Amino acid sequence: MFKFTYCLVLFFTLSLTSFAQKANQYQAAPKAATEDVYFDTVISDPYQWMENPKDPRLSIWMEAQDKFTSKIKNKYLKTIDLKAQLSAMYYGVKNKEVDRFTQKDSSLSGKYEFKFKVQNSNSNPNLLYRLRDRGNFLTLVDTKDYMEDRDDNILIRNYYVNEDYDILAVTLSHRGGDWQELYFFNLKNGQQLHGSLKNLRIGSQVIWDKMNLYYDAYTPPKAGQELLDRAEGQKLYYHKFGDSQDQDVVVLTSSDSSGVNTFRFKELDDKLFFNNIYKHKGKSYNALAVAKKDSIYLNLNNFLIYPKDEEITVNVEDAFGDKVVLYTNWGAPNGRVLLSDLSVPNKPIELVPEYDVRLLEVNRLGKDKIVCIYKNGNRDLALFFDLEGKLLNKIDFPEGKRVKGLYEYNEDATKTNFYVSSFYHPDLEYELSLKDLSFKPSVAVSVPYDPESLETRYVKYKSKDGTEIPMYITCLKDTKLNGKNPTLLYGYGGYGITVAPAFDESKALWLLHGGILAIPNVRGGGAGGSDWGKAGRRINKQNAIDDFIAAGEYLIAQNYTSPQHLGSNGGSHGGLLVSSAALQRPDLFNAVVAEAGPYDMLRFGKYTVGSVTTNIEEFGAVTDLNDFNNLISYSPLHNINAGVKYPNFLVMTGDSDDRVPPLHTYKFLATLQEKANPTSLYLMYVTPGKGHGSALTTNDWFDEVLYKYAFLYHFLKD
Repeated sequence: MFKFTYCLVLFFTLSLTSFAQKANQYQAAPKAATEDVYFDTVISDPYQWMENPKDPRLSIWMEAQDKFTSKIKNKYLKTIDLKAQLSAMYYGVKNKEVDRFTQKDSSLSGKYEFKFKVQNSNSNPNLLYRLRDRGNFLTLVDTKDYMEDRDDNILIRNYYVNEDYDILAVTLSHRGGDWQELYFFNLKNGQQLHGSLKNLRIGSQVIWDKMNLYYDAYTPPKAGQELLDRAEGQKLYYHKFGDSQDQDVVVLTSSDSSGVNTFRFKELDDKLFFNNIYKHKGKSYNALAVAKKDSIYLNLNNFLIYPKDEEITVNVEDAFGDKVVLYTNWGAPNGRVLLSDLSVPNKPIELVPEYDVRLLEVNRLGKDKIVCIYKNGNRDLALFFDLEGKLLNKIDFPEGKRVKGLYEYNEDATKTNFYVSSFYHPDLEYELSLKDLSFKPSVAVSVPYDPESLETRYVKYKSKDGTEIPMYITCLKDTKLNGKNPTLLYGYGGYGITVAPAFDESKALWLLHGGILAIPNVRGGGAGGSDWGKAGRRINKQNAIDDFIAAGEYLIAQNYTSPQHLGSNGGSHGGLLVSSAALQRPDLFNAVVAEAGPYDMLRFGKYTVGSVTTNIEEFGAVTDLNDFNNLISYSPLHNINAGVKYPNFLVMTGDSDDRVPPLHTYKFLATLQEKANPTSLYLMYVTPGKGHGSALTTNDWFDEVLYKYAFLYHFLKD
């Protein structure tokens, strides 16, 4: 413990070389006289050429940026000690429960066991298998065998076991992208079988039907357009094992060929359940439908039709025979549980009513129980019910913790396991009896530090319009409120997603260095139910940004930190959030790390998944005048003002991201470097072969994290 603490002090001593306040010299990006017209507004877009990944000017500019980024690292950012400490943290945490948790979807009594293993730090995990409890694990899928070139990052996305016929189907993606290919393996001898299925995507489903299977796929992108073309033409196919893909039969076609609306499906109790669009007398409705698995002849029967309203969610959670458990916010912003009888369409009964706390999950527990997990302020609450809606038990979890993995699909199981996570310790595993619903610890976890020295505080502060916003603040218990603490304000704020307590080695190291981690659950997320998400969505997006800004103001007012020591970080939607906040309030932050964010909100809908229903509901459509005026008001690319001293910016992306294409990062950085006050530092870190937050080897992960935190330590620490 003392040795570890000494290393931390040594790191700070070595890393405080300061940047002189002089103008940074950047490689100027070529500009073109490109303009777009939206209604009566002309928008200049001089870096629109960067949207073409094959443009030769782009590789020249990116090479210059890479050299500048490396120069900064070598000259200023001392990472040697940080790397040693991060390695000690990463390898010193013993959390064996991870493998068991990821395999829980497969019955614990299954014929085969599977696990992932990294062979070396420069490769992605391979898939290993064995007959249950027999012999050593053997390599089934070696990712390097599927590389198209030496820079390709192969990621095993999912696998689907067919124990009756000893076959495994495995989806792989190249360069961390959303497009996937399905391969087949003989589990008796470990050999790959002939043939594969192409054009699946990140959300595609694969469901076995005896020796054949159902899967959904899309119209493939044009060659070289993988980072740009929209995902369109979703169809459900029936594949007869041994046939080539061009022989597959289309059994269902999305009613929207543009890709804006897609159908979703899943298998429960040997039936197929669909979220679909139902049209009647010229009107469209949402519908839940069920079909028997019957080869190529799918007869969809709607058992619940409800309004086509973007604010209404109805999801099939599980099935007990003909009784289907549904989650919905329909008429219940905090969520409730319905039970639908397939033999009596459109007459669901309320199984669990709405409470005054938000319903997060509805999960099956064995043969005849469900568990509902709620967010009650700073606590998770689990309520256990039978299928008549009778409350059987409850567990009130500690403050600042999160429960996960609390489910059991195996009807014959008498016990199951679940996990409790935190911002400052790994998952703790517990065993739950399905007979009396008692629980006890089942696996000890060791860490190379004292978790009792840390704590998570839960506060509420007022945003610009007076709305109270909840925020987690995690720090050492003896942290002094002197305004000098390096503080990282992390945010997401979109799609109704709540940022919940979860362990991350790099963030834990930040805390042990005396840093503070603050995470506000701003509007647009899910902290306060569906109305909370709506209040930060589309035309209300500025509320999410205001909430994030107000979080920074609160931390400064309460003397946790000061603008000099305050940084922000967010990825994907969070990248948009932290960038917009920093551009609107450049005086509030000293450093910003924005990862894989959409920054050109006027052209976001033009590429890949930007125009799907989920994103239109979140941001709006640029073809709508009200949406256009709203988008341009906060779009980071369009709100960079000449001569302004913005915070020091590090923008990070993967060059193979086909969900939020890297063109957003390129255009944003080029504009920052051109217009903003050059005494601040504007850097870009691009990971080759990386998609939207995936396909990272251990080396890639370490390199990214080291650069990111060295940047933050440098600017935020005295």
